[in-house]
Amino acid sequence: MSLALDHSNRSVAADVFMAQDADILCEIGSPGVAAAIWQRTPEPAFNSWIDQLGMDDLPDLRTVVPVHLAEAAVITACETAGLEACPERDTLASDVGALAVMMARILDVQTVRVRLDVADDVMCPKFHIDLVPARLLCTYRGAGTEYVPASSEHDPKRIRQLKRGAVGLFRGALWQGDDVTGILHRSPEITPEDGPRLLLVIDPVE
Repeated sequence: MSLALDHSNRSVAADVFMAQDADILCEIGSPGVAAAIWQRTPEPAFNSWIDQLGMDDLPDLRTVVPVHLAEAAVITACETAGLEACPERDTLASDVGALAVMMARILDVQTVRVRLDVADDVMCPKFHIDLVPARLLCTYRGAGTEYVPASSEHDPKRIRQLKRGAVGLFRGALWQGDDVTGILHRSPEITPEDGPRLLLVIDPVE
């Protein structure tokens, strides 16, 4: 959902912090920070495994669970998709579980909404701010999420993109704080050569 920013009584948070350490995600609560990005690269074996899966083989998940059950929910989604147990499947499930725990601790919640979105076309083509306090995004397959300052969405030179496997924690429209987020994001274009995209989305449930 695309929202207009009301800057009348609030300052704008437009900083994007990034680092190769997971602790960078904690910076989402710092003044002026609209997004925190954990720069990381998946193991080649994991990429090879997930890239050879067909669209119907990729786990599709939408659930609200206590944070400690996020990993089990992914395992169930994988079994439903017919994916046999293997180290790479375990890596996917455990990574989602770990990211859910990280986000829950940072935002001080016990329950999360977890989605694994499988798509072969653009889901959210317009730059927008999500109607949530914050949202964690990680692309396991395909191109990463694009983001841009709110005043520059029509300037291609200002658009940046998360790398595959990187973790982005973005403030949403319902963020409780003194400043409103000034960073927008959107789904990237998907070409036939890319194949289906697998995107993890985690929202806090208060």
